[in-house]
Amino acid sequence: MTNATRRTLRRFADTLVRLGIATDEQAAAGLAKAAGIGMDPDEEFEDTAELTFLLGECGLGFQMPEKVSGDLADGYEELLIDAAACSGGSVVVEDVELVTDEDGDEYLHFRRNGRSIWHPTEHLSDSTRYMDWNAAFDAIGDLVPGNDDPRGFHQLDEESYDAWWLLLTPDQAEGLKEFGLPVPVQLGNRVRDGMPTAEPETIAWYLEDDRLHASEESRRCLDEWLASMDAALDRWRTAHLPDGFPFDYSLDSLSELERLVLDRFDGPASLEAAAADGFFEGAVRYVGETALRLWPCRWTYRHSDDDSSVFTNEPMIRSNAPDGFAGEFSPDYLLRTLVRSRTSDDVREHMEGIGEAVDSYHKALRARASGPSDRGAHSRFNGPS
Repeated sequence: MTNATRRTLRRFADTLVRLGIATDEQAAAGLAKAAGIGMDPDEEFEDTAELTFLLGECGLGFQMPEKVSGDLADGYEELLIDAAACSGGSVVVEDVELVTDEDGDEYLHFRRNGRSIWHPTEHLSDSTRYMDWNAAFDAIGDLVPGNDDPRGFHQLDEESYDAWWLLLTPDQAEGLKEFGLPVPVQLGNRVRDGMPTAEPETIAWYLEDDRLHASEESRRCLDEWLASMDAALDRWRTAHLPDGFPFDYSLDSLSELERLVLDRFDGPASLEAAAADGFFEGAVRYVGETALRLWPCRWTYRHSDDDSSVFTNEPMIRSNAPDGFAGEFSPDYLLRTLVRSRTSDDVREHMEGIGEAVDSYHKALRARASGPSDRGAHSRFNGPS
């Protein structure tokens, strides 16, 4: 092993400076603190990951704790504020709290540059003080700067417990791998800055937010789908529906539609054979438009050049609630599943999840507005989320 690749604290500090992760002053301060506790900066480490403690001595990155030392909500707040600080000020975290609703469901809530973000959480108990790791990882991903900033969060240790994280460019991450660090986890951006001007919690707010963050091709495809909606449904009703079909966008009409679909298609092969006749597309449109009339939701579209991406390049229905409440479905997928499974009422039951997502969100909002939960909260309710 050459001197240039020796895994020592000094070489690690030099690598951090060379990659632009640390300044000379930060590296020198870190080495001085290590020397102050009796560590030899030139001692070689067999396990390179053991060097990552130097990040804390240099004032860099943040550490994911195995469990918090005190209150769980305090632990999440400290973690997210430390992660946001890595951005250098472009990402600001506020209003971090754990919210427990009237049903006992718990959520991690915080604001990222003013945008309210929610993640469902599950904890063994307050006394164990272990975070929900899925929620913590998702929340850290929400704090990646995004937009034109190429950096993402990278875990530098093989094990997640007490791991050190840095906000790095792809080249910086690759440089640390070449030094010998495992860098096993990368979290990219899922949130873009920019807020709608419409009144919060209105359909106009959600539609504007979708367009604000959608790609140009996604907007074009959705506009094209919606522009022909009324004419397409009129043609479908005239050409394909029997007399007496309750064309009223009700749950009962969905049960009738299920029967029509099952009578018309005896399996996926017959569905594909009739793809061009217009019946199935009309049914997809009707299912989505029914959802719009029954629950607070809207049509969305996500274009992708990757054909293998799930639920992209097709119109979707999404509830008017944050992503953390998971209210979304594909009318196309629901109807294809019905043809394949031959199980009635599946379409209705899956669609009702849209309403359940909105109900859960409103319960969480009421819990926030009513004051701190008994799990501990750190912020007041500052208007619509």
